[in-house]
Amino acid sequence: MKMNTRAPHRNCNQLHRSLQMLLLDVVMVFAMENFTISIPEESQFKAIGYFLYEDYLQRERCCVTSGFSAGLLKMGLQLSEESSTEIITALLEGLTLVAVEDDGAIAGVAINVKAKEEAVTDLTKFSKSRQAIMKFVNILKEGHDITKECNGQGLYLWMLGVKQIHCGKGLARRLIDKSIELAQQHSMAFIDSVATSPETVHLFEAMSFETKSEMKFQDFLMDDGTPGFPYATASDKARFTVKML
Repeated sequence: MKMNTRAPHRNCNQLHRSLQMLLLDVVMVFAMENFTISIPEESQFKAIGYFLYEDYLQRERCCVTSGFSAGLLKMGLQLSEESSTEIITALLEGLTLVAVEDDGAIAGVAINVKAKEEAVTDLTKFSKSRQAIMKFVNILKEGHDITKECNGQGLYLWMLGVKQIHCGKGLARRLIDKSIELAQQHSMAFIDSVATSPETVHLFEAMSFETKSEMKFQDFLMDDGTPGFPYATASDKARFTVKML
C-alpha cells in the first residue's frame, strides 16, 4: 500500500505559519504595552507642537507636496506665534490624545477637535502652501455638513501622526479606536477626518468609515491657475471620511 507522505509535510507548514502568526500577535501585544494613551496635560503641549513640526508635518502628504514641509525646514522648524496658538487652541478643547513611551517621549498623537462648519478665514495671512492645504480640505468637505445631516455634535480627527520609528506597530489604529471611544463618551454622533495617505485610507476603510468625497492632489489648482500641490504624484489623493456612532 502506498502511503501519502506529503500531507503531514503540508500540515507542518500550516502549523509553522500558525505559530508565526501567533508569535506576531504576542510581539504586537508586548509592543503596544510600551505606549500609554491619554488626554495630554498642558505641560506636554510644547512637546506635542515640536513633534508635529519636526516629525508629522515633515511626512504628511499635503504638507510635503504643497511645499509646506520645505518651508518649515527653511524657518528652522520654529513655531510661529499664529501656528502655536492654533495648536494650543485645539489642545485646550480636551479632546486630543497623545501616546507616550515609558520614558515620556511622544510616540504619536490624534489631534481632535469638535467638528464644525468651516469658518470664512482670511487666507492671505498664510503662506501659499498653507493656503493650498486649507482650500483643498474645504473643497473635500464642501456639501457635506455632517453636523446637520445627523443632527448632533461630532469629533473631527484633524491630525493623526505616529513617530516614524513606531509606524507599523498598530499605534495609529489604537489612537483612532481611542478617539472613537472618546467621542462616544461625549455622546457625539459621528467622527470624521481627511485621510491623505494610503495607510490611513486603509485604516479608515477597515474601521468602517464611509468615504464622502475624494480628490487627487494634482487636480487641485489655486485661484491663479497654478498647481496647489506642485510636488504631488499621480497616486496622491485625499478622502473625506465619516463614521457614524
